[in-house]
Amino acid sequence: MKEAIYLIGQISVDDARTYQWRRDVREFFKDEPNFEMIDPCDNEFNKSSTNFNGEQGEDPHRLWVYKTKGIGLIVPKDHSYVLRSTGSICNMNQYDPNKPTIGTLFELAWYYQNPEKCVIGVFGGDPTNDVHCNHPFVAETVDVWCKDHMEAAALLKDYYNRGVN
Repeated sequence: MKEAIYLIGQISVDDARTYQWRRDVREFFKDEPNFEMIDPCDNEFNKSSTNFNGEQGEDPHRLWVYKTKGIGLIVPKDHSYVLRSTGSICNMNQYDPNKPTIGTLFELAWYYQNPEKCVIGVFGGDPTNDVHCNHPFVAETVDVWCKDHMEAAALLKDYYNRGVN
């Protein structure tokens, strides 16, 4: 069985780190036939919307994306990714303080409703001292915490390749 891992966390067109960690994980698993990465940033819409030169986009409030045709499909699309996945790497780092992580919290709620799916949390600090990571809704859903996305990827690879279920 191929493991489908959904890469959830903040997405911000003004901070390349929100895209880079997902690329790193995809690269880590590229030669692993038993894994499929579900990356919501690996599509033409997101690739054409990025602005990584350190400047704000044309709309200083960055609300243009919410006016994009079809944006109402994002919730059912993301929900379908949760349902299709075996589990998730959930990056709880908030790289862009001006961009909420509402979508990530919805995705965690959907994973909570599907406890057979694993959730590996990623946070650069101590999750027990963070207001978001330590919140019961997050803490009850995340199965294990890692310091960074590569540690999470290595844990997934080792765990599933050993056949431990």
